[in-house]
Amino acid sequence: MAKLADCPAPDVRAVINLAASMSPANTWTPALAGATIRNLYPGRSSFQGILAMELHRCGFTGLDDAPSDVYGTILADRFEPALAVAGLGSGYRIEQNYFKFHACCRHNHYALDALAALRRVHRFAADDVAHVRVTTIPFGLRMADPEPGSMLGAKFSIPYAVAAALVRGTADVTAFEPAALGDPRVRALAQRVEVSADPEMSPLRVNHPTARLRIALSDGRILEETTTVVRGDALNPVPAADVVAKFLTLSVPVLGEPRAHGVVDAVHKADALGDASGLTEWLVPA
Repeated sequence: MAKLADCPAPDVRAVINLAASMSPANTWTPALAGATIRNLYPGRSSFQGILAMELHRCGFTGLDDAPSDVYGTILADRFEPALAVAGLGSGYRIEQNYFKFHACCRHNHYALDALAALRRVHRFAADDVAHVRVTTIPFGLRMADPEPGSMLGAKFSIPYAVAAALVRGTADVTAFEPAALGDPRVRALAQRVEVSADPEMSPLRVNHPTARLRIALSDGRILEETTTVVRGDALNPVPAADVVAKFLTLSVPVLGEPRAHGVVDAVHKADALGDASGLTEWLVPA
């Protein structure tokens, strides 16, 4: 907001300090438990960015170095300023974006990509699966509940996500809706998905697996696959048409087809728009 307001550098710093001083400290527990308050976090962060600018205009002050205080005491055990500005000015952060092609927590995606790779090569049905073992990053152990109680909780469950993808053939948004959540086939298969961790696996590494999937079939076959960088990551990009297709799948039921395609056209011409209204006017249902 300070940048959009053409603030000089000292004011930008002051707004950053105000925003950091309001940083909400939360854990992963709401997401893992399926508490939908988790869905407020991104919006609240955006609101606080706007609020910080308004507070600065009203004369409010923050700490001189709020990021070091917040990240060095509450949200982490240290703050490294050099890393925070590394590469600043050499490109746009959005160019490092990750497009999700599975409608759940990213830490599920490592195993789901491995599953998709197996199904492209081998023919088998969910009923053929006797047991599944997922070896993944250490955080995956926190996502090992095979009996999530809500749609949000299912999005943070590796056993459920893998089972739903096996039964339904997809891990799109429908795989986590109530109909899928109550599917006894998905529930039964989730009980046969075991999750373990490899301390060497990390989403920050591009030269080492992030998941290893082992599927034991009832006919005795053992299928194995690994994933490193998942599909949709900036280091493993997908064609632009795939991103547009996903957007249209999600937006057409809400906006209607003409407006959804209008958004796509406006985004493609974003560098020539006079202001944001050329895009936002399409974001309201007809």
